[in-house]
Amino acid sequence: MACPDLALANEIQMRDNAFVSRPKIEKSPGYAAVSEDVPLAELIARGRAGDAAAFEALYRRYKTALFNLAYRYSYDQATAEDLLQEIFLKIFTHLDDVQRVETFTAWVFRIALNTCYSHLRGKRVEIEKSVPMVDLEGTRHEARVEADENDLRRPLDEAIAALAPRLREIFLLHDVQGFKHEEIARTLGLSVGTSKSQLFKARLKIREILKARRAC
Repeated sequence: MACPDLALANEIQMRDNAFVSRPKIEKSPGYAAVSEDVPLAELIARGRAGDAAAFEALYRRYKTALFNLAYRYSYDQATAEDLLQEIFLKIFTHLDDVQRVETFTAWVFRIALNTCYSHLRGKRVEIEKSVPMVDLEGTRHEARVEADENDLRRPLDEAIAALAPRLREIFLLHDVQGFKHEEIARTLGLSVGTSKSQLFKARLKIREILKARRAC
């Protein structure tokens, strides 16, 4: 697959806010924007051929959900933007790996989750060597969000961050991103029953954390 002169790798810019802007893509003389109703299968096929408009359309379709996922793992806008760029570069350069359009969205989110996990693994040693995790409790998100102390959003985000990795990813995919259990099962390689039970455990854990912090 040919990325358009590698322009995508160098030109994706996301600087405006938490919902990010459109990627800046070098457009050839014959470039024509793709309408929102073009079937996903066509976008994938055109993307494989190096169509810049198809890349841009795929970006528009998934950017907000993937940014929100990256932010929920990093709790930092700049880091989430960097992760989003890395995620899309992996997606665009591996479109030939897509076997069926029905599994494309699950494949996209698997790439996103793996990218976030790689980032977290890289940061874990750095954090452990610098500041004890107990000293970070309740401060990391405060530095990122300017909100009223009584706002539920901060304790909820912190409760999600405190979940075990598998519970957190299932909760984010289902309750935040809106995926069905069947889709989550395909994405994570587990059974539907396991997805449901893990979501139940995640919700209970979040409720316990919020109650302990008198947030609900």
